[in-house]
Amino acid sequence: MNTGLRASKLKQGGIRRDNASHEASKCGIVGAFFRQTVMKHRESLKELLRRKSVFQGGEFTLSSGQKSNYYIDCKLTTLDPEGAVLTGYTILELLKDSGIRADAIGGLTMGADPIVTAVAAVSYLERDPLPGFLIRKRRKEHGREKQIEGIDENKSWKVVIVDEVCTTGDSTFEAIELAEQQGLQVVAVVSLVDREEGGSKRLRGKYPYFRVFTARELLDGDQQRAPGSEKTADDTGQSTTGNPRPA
Repeated sequence: MNTGLRASKLKQGGIRRDNASHEASKCGIVGAFFRQTVMKHRESLKELLRRKSVFQGGEFTLSSGQKSNYYIDCKLTTLDPEGAVLTGYTILELLKDSGIRADAIGGLTMGADPIVTAVAAVSYLERDPLPGFLIRKRRKEHGREKQIEGIDENKSWKVVIVDEVCTTGDSTFEAIELAEQQGLQVVAVVSLVDREEGGSKRLRGKYPYFRVFTARELLDGDQQRAPGSEKTADDTGQSTTGNPRPA
């Protein structure tokens, strides 16, 4: 009788151990699936940007006034239905992977507009809402005369400032300055594409700065770079196709 009872208890204990092993295995599978999903969103977004947004050959004038032999028109991707979803997931995963916690995400209109709305919409679908806001270059002269749209400027907010392309960083710094003038605390800055031409270096000197892609990653893998662009750790040959990291 006692022997049978002990055998039963051992059997039950074995079941519990098997269940524990099964749960641990499931955790490992879930973790691996999450990492694969993160890579899938980012890699899919990279391919879409390459296909829809990268233009090479000829001469292009950038918003900074500089000349370049390539141009990246991010809005052709971020305003695309698939591109918007991929952008939202990729930015959210970057923030999560980097340990950034914020109350809202926003940037200067109109470069940041499609990115902000994509992130806000996807965050709701993922049941972890991250409100978006847009910063006007000039305060409205009618209605409530607001400069920041989407959030209550009278509250204390920790925010992420986002922009589509970083070249000199001037437009991003303008967004940061206007946000801070309204009492917002900037906890991180994100560029969808970093052209590595000085702007990201300036930004990372004052704020936690993250980029999703470098321009070189999108230029058909030929590693070309605009004249005068800054050298980064990536120039050592380290791959930039893994998870995004601080730049």
